[in-house]
Amino acid sequence: MEKPLRVLIADDSFVVRGGLRNFVQALDGFEVVGEAASGKEAVTLTQERRPDVVLMDLRMRDGDGIMATREIARSVPEARTVVVTWSDEPEHVREAVAAGAKGYLVHGRFGADQLAQALRTVADGGAIIAPSLATEIIAEAKRAASDPSRLTPRELEILTLVQRGRTNREIGAELGIEEKTVKNHINSIYSKLNISSRFEAMASASSGPKRS
Repeated sequence: MEKPLRVLIADDSFVVRGGLRNFVQALDGFEVVGEAASGKEAVTLTQERRPDVVLMDLRMRDGDGIMATREIARSVPEARTVVVTWSDEPEHVREAVAAGAKGYLVHGRFGADQLAQALRTVADGGAIIAPSLATEIIAEAKRAASDPSRLTPRELEILTLVQRGRTNREIGAELGIEEKTVKNHINSIYSKLNISSRFEAMASASSGPKRS
């Protein structure tokens, strides 16, 4: 049997922590290895227990989620952080990306299946973003694609699949192209949007390219 994915939950609300704990414990192949009520405690527990994924609240007392995400990315890079918050503001997505988060979900807009997919995707090295943010992000990407110096129709198509959490291999199979070709297109997307990761490819599309 495969080892269960180890999950740590960080939220300053006891009620929210309990709800996430119940969600995770009801899923096959996952176990909760700790709970933190602050950003500082999340960092300490992550360093001690080495979870595969950390579910991180964005705003907490005694060190917020952004600070904790940044420190976890620095000190325990194998632990992937998924921000779970009430905010669907693009600026908060960008903050999370800059801090090193690999996923972003909005409370009340995901179920057990979506949470399980998010956990597995980021644990496998991918990235995931809240479906509620997808429409705005892809619409902006389409506007970017209308500029020849930005995204081509094929790059937009691939960006859409990246947003859905697809791996390079899955994208290649779906589009009928080689995995190497997918990688080349993704590198072009990164270059045009001035980014360096799959999650940034999703989040940065909502505001255009970063400035040097």
